[in-house]
Order: sequence, then C-alpha cells, then structure tokens
Amino acid sequence: MIPLASPTLFLYGPPATGKSTCARNLAVALGKAAVDLDALVERRVGMTIPEYVAQAGAEAFRDAETETLRALCAERPDAVVALGGGTLLRPKNRAMAEACGPIVCIQTPADVLAKRVERKAGSRPFSKDAEALRRTLEERRAHYASFPLNVTLLGDPSPQEVWPRVLAAFGRYRVAGMAAPYLVEAAPGAIAELPRVLAKLEPAPRQLLLVGDSNTLPLYKGKVFAALGREIPTFEIPAGEEHKTLATVERIWGAMLAAGLERGGLAIALGGGVVGDLTGFAAAAWLRGVRWLNLPTSLLAMVDAGVGGKTGADLPAGKNLIGAFHPPCAVLSDTETLATLPERELRCGLAETLKHAVIGDPGLMGMLGDFAARRGDVDFLTRLVIRSVGVKVRAIQEDPFEKTGRRAALNLGHTVGHAVEAASGFTVAHGEAVAIGTVAAARLAERLGLAQGGLARTLAEALTALGLPTEIPEGLDAATLRGYLSHDKKKAGGVVRFALPRAVGDVQTGCIVPEEVLNGILAGQRA
Repeated sequence: MIPLASPTLFLYGPPATGKSTCARNLAVALGKAAVDLDALVERRVGMTIPEYVAQAGAEAFRDAETETLRALCAERPDAVVALGGGTLLRPKNRAMAEACGPIVCIQTPADVLAKRVERKAGSRPFSKDAEALRRTLEERRAHYASFPLNVTLLGDPSPQEVWPRVLAAFGRYRVAGMAAPYLVEAAPGAIAELPRVLAKLEPAPRQLLLVGDSNTLPLYKGKVFAALGREIPTFEIPAGEEHKTLATVERIWGAMLAAGLERGGLAIALGGGVVGDLTGFAAAAWLRGVRWLNLPTSLLAMVDAGVGGKTGADLPAGKNLIGAFHPPCAVLSDTETLATLPERELRCGLAETLKHAVIGDPGLMGMLGDFAARRGDVDFLTRLVIRSVGVKVRAIQEDPFEKTGRRAALNLGHTVGHAVEAASGFTVAHGEAVAIGTVAAARLAERLGLAQGGLARTLAEALTALGLPTEIPEGLDAATLRGYLSHDKKKAGGVVRFALPRAVGDVQTGCIVPEEVLNGILAGQRA
C-alpha cells in the first residue's frame, strides 16, 4: 500500500484525461498546491511543448521532462502534481515518482478522449488528432494498466464527479468547515505516521495522554509507543457501550489532570467508537477545549464514528444525548488493526458501510458483495474504508453542523436503530441496530410512497448476506421503542424527523412519519 508520509501526490493517465483540472480540484480539497509538470517543462525550455518537440525533437523533450521531474521530486512539494500523458514511460521517471509519492492513474473511455483531442487538434505533440490518440492508447494500454491505484471512469463525467473518485484512490481526505481542517487517512500501518502528524501541529503538544479500552490498549499501545519512540501516560476504560457514560468521562478528566494536560496538550483516542466519542467529549470540555487525535481500531469507527467531529456520551434515556461538535486534529485509521477485530464487530462496521452506499455511493454495494471472499484481505478492507469514508466526508463538508439537512442523511437507520440498541440494554450492538433501523427506514419510505416497493427487501437481503439482523428482536414492543424515540436528539418542534431512502444512492432528510405508520413498522408490520 501507499506510504502516507509523502506530501506529494501524482496524477497520471492518457492525454486529454483532465489531469490538470483534477489536480486543481484535489489541491483545494486537500489544502495543497497544484502543480502541472508540463507547465514546468515549458518554463524550463522557454516555449510550448509542441514548439519544443518540433524544434528539438521528442527525445530532447523527454530529457527536459526527466530533469524537471527530478528537480520536483528532490523538492518534494506539498502538492498535487499533474503529469504528462507519457511522463512515466521511462522506467527511471517512474521510479523517481514512485519513490516520491503515490500515483493515481486515471483512465477515460477512448471515444471521450478522442472528442477532447479533436476539439483542441494540434495542441498535443504525440496525440495531434483522434487517430494518433488511438495509436497512443493502444501502445500504452499495458503501461497505464500497470499502476496499482487506477481509477477507471465511465462515460464523460464532469470534473466535479472525477476528483472525489481520485481522492478516494489516494486514501486521504481533508475535512474543513467545523474548525481547523484535519486530515483523515487510512492505510495498513497508519499508526506509524503519528510523528509526522504531531510534527505539523502548532503549537507542538508538550503533554500527551493515550486513552484506550481494556481491549485496545493491551493490543496496540506498544505500537503507539514504538511510533512515538517513547512511552506516554495511558488511561484504560472498560470496553463496551454500557460504559459510555458521564462517569467514564469524569474518570478521563481525572487522567488528564494526572497527566498534566494543558491547553496545548493532546489526548489520543485508541479504540472504537466508544473510545473516540468519550475521549473527544472529554477533550471538548477539559480546560474549555484541548486537542485530540483519533486512532480508530474498529471498522465501524473507521468508516463512521471516528470521522466527523461528533463526540458525546449516553444517558439512561437514550444514546448520545449529551455531546459536542469537537473535531479531532487528525484521524489515522490503521487497517492492520482489523485483523484482530472479532467477527461480530467487523460485521457491525459493514452495516455503516452499507448505509453509506445507500446515502451516496451505490458502487459500495458491489464491494460489500465481495466481502465474504475478501474477509482477510487488508488491502480490500482498506479500500472499503476509504470509499465509505468518502461519503461521510462529502456530507460533512456540505453541512458541517447539520444545519441544512445534507449531513442528516448520515442518520439513516439510526433513529430506529438507537431505540432498538437502548431498549435491548445494548445486547444488540450498534451496527446490528443500524442494520435493523436501515431496513425499517426503507419500509417507512415505501409506506409513505417515497421509495418503490422492493427497496426494503433488497437492503434486507444485502444485510443478511453480511450476517447482520434486519428485524426488530422479539420482546421489544412498539411502546418501549416509542419511549426511546421520544428522546431522539434529531427531534425538532416536538417531532422526530427521519432520514429515509428513496433508492440506493438517494436519501431524503427531515421526513415526518405519521404515528400510525411508525407504530406499524415498530410493531413488525412489513407490508
């Protein structure tokens, strides 16, 4: 997989792919500079590339390109670099770029590229027209296909549709809009990137506290210490949702006091969603706000709970009724930790991933269909995390504090799900409850005419194939569930508002459900 430490990212692919435009969009999204290698070459030779090729020849141009790339890689800029369509044909160029940073190769249908070339005939020295482009693509087919990070586009997507796909391939996101922007990165071994991330914090944290639970600290605190090159104070909380309470938050505050955590200090959360929520909430209130960094170790936390800046604790009346928006300064998801995750916990994360598919990425459904055969494949799980996180990041960016409704789509399955979870005394795990709640939401949508018949069955079949429950457990009656729903944090004007799916990839927020319809679904009526 890709080393996260490099600040330089490369875009590659055939001529007319739109690499320069994509680089500019990615640079904005990641808070980096955009660099066009062709523009640097033109500056070096003092003329346009077509003019230089006509005057000095193709080999002279390739030599100038090599020297320009060499200088760029020596500088290692914090940038997204758009490469020329043949820059990496020379093995030494490819070796230089691969040593400098990750490369994503973008591939666009040949007929789309041909139309683009024809619109600017003569502007590309090696693909002057559609026929020349066709020969170029045929000659380089195996070359372009050889890059591990490869984004294949269908049709003629707009630039705004392309860059999120490429961002997902790189595996890193920059989340802005809530406070200081922060990076979200996922890769095997990501914990090793802690020193790089800490070195970028201003001011540098003098005091550190590592918070984990009785499962994660024994497994991974040594990995954190190895990355930092030293031991730091730690605090262990009991594992389990039942400990997501104010009493546990108070104990974390005591550990912050003992560690001498000042305003410039940093709390590091090592664990699943409970650890992250509690550590983040404790950090939000300690000294009126100190920084925290998240190291999620469960699939559920990596794809959902660990990203977004929502922190909090439960009350007996319901889940997450107290909390704060307090985003972390970074999220590093080390997907190697998924190897030790119990099967039940892994499946709980798959429920959130399917939720993201329904919200905004239907292609994730196909990936989930491959899960059974790829369970032990860390690279596959990494790609699943990265793609799922992309849905959440886009929703957060559009609606950081859940004011416009876009971010509320992330609550799909959670309204009924949280009620089921709490009413069961947390014997139903969070991801299992979300699976049940997602199917319930689809049934509500069908009853209200928002979704065509069959959507709930489709989602139930997909969740069942992942080993997740889809029905409200026997013994949880509608009246009990309504009691928990009455305290739902998404209540407004005395009315609970739902996120309901209209189709896979399309969710409507702010939906008010009539009492008789809701009671029927809670009572187990499917029709």
